[in-house]
Amino acid sequence: MRAAVIAPDGRFEVAEVPEPKPGPGELLLRVTSCGFCGSDIKARPIMPEGTIMGHEFGGEVVGVGSGTSSTWREGTHAAVLPALSCGTCDWCRSGFVIHCPQVRLVGLGGAGGGFAEFAVITEAASIPLTPRVNSRYSALVEPFAVGLHTIHTGGLREGDDVLVIGAGSVGLTTAAWAKVRGAGSITVVDPVEARRDVAKVFGADVVLASVEEAPRNSYDLVAECVGHAELLDDCVARARPRSRVVVAGVDHLPKQFTSSSAIMKETTLTFAVYYSPAEFETVIEAIADGVIDPAPLLAKEVPLDQVNEAFADLTASAVSGRILVTP
Repeated sequence: MRAAVIAPDGRFEVAEVPEPKPGPGELLLRVTSCGFCGSDIKARPIMPEGTIMGHEFGGEVVGVGSGTSSTWREGTHAAVLPALSCGTCDWCRSGFVIHCPQVRLVGLGGAGGGFAEFAVITEAASIPLTPRVNSRYSALVEPFAVGLHTIHTGGLREGDDVLVIGAGSVGLTTAAWAKVRGAGSITVVDPVEARRDVAKVFGADVVLASVEEAPRNSYDLVAECVGHAELLDDCVARARPRSRVVVAGVDHLPKQFTSSSAIMKETTLTFAVYYSPAEFETVIEAIADGVIDPAPLLAKEVPLDQVNEAFADLTASAVSGRILVTP
């Protein structure tokens, strides 16, 4: 099969690699689409040569391993929850599969991802799509699950005034779910005008170019969706006393954070990562019922041999929304 693999120079190259075979409890998917994520940009330089990346994807079942349930037949479609866990520990039973001690991350070195024509995924990590969900949107289930988990972790309450910093996919899907779950008002901050325009489609009542424009002491929930730790002080400054700040952006660089303001306000500071199978199912149901429209998140679709160009566009913030690879 054809796959975009990490080359010796750290870029992608399309190569012929062996087609994977499903083992017991596994499914072989023909990948319908696979999205790019900001975390892919940060992870690519440290991925070993030959890695098949891509953790936001779904596809059509074309092979079924032994021992799988009768739910899975060739021709059915699934969205992939890209965390392969043991399925039996306390974390797995509670739905927080990312915290399983044995977890392997699909498309991030733990198992082959969706930048390929085919992928093998465990039955437990394959979330069936209802026929009412277009299979090309299977790759968009994951980013909407991130947004849903962010507002769950942040403890959104009906009527809350919400500030979302960053209008990338995480920020947009967080805003969308805040709207669905009854936020009082939603303000989205992003320096890129095109992203601010898109944020309005996702439920933003107010869009601002910088966090300095957001009034202080005005929000019940502040979501940091950029991945810049230096924004934490700004988040706390905008939060009301006894309110919440949830961090969904990933930052690998050390930064200084002043805790005195957060202490005096009794701010709750939480961090959100990944999602649960139940949140994946909620996203699929919401798309099927028309509660969530994934179409505005789709920026463009590209073939497998344009992965490097798409990465360049994503890195340069040249697009708003998700670029999908269609292997």
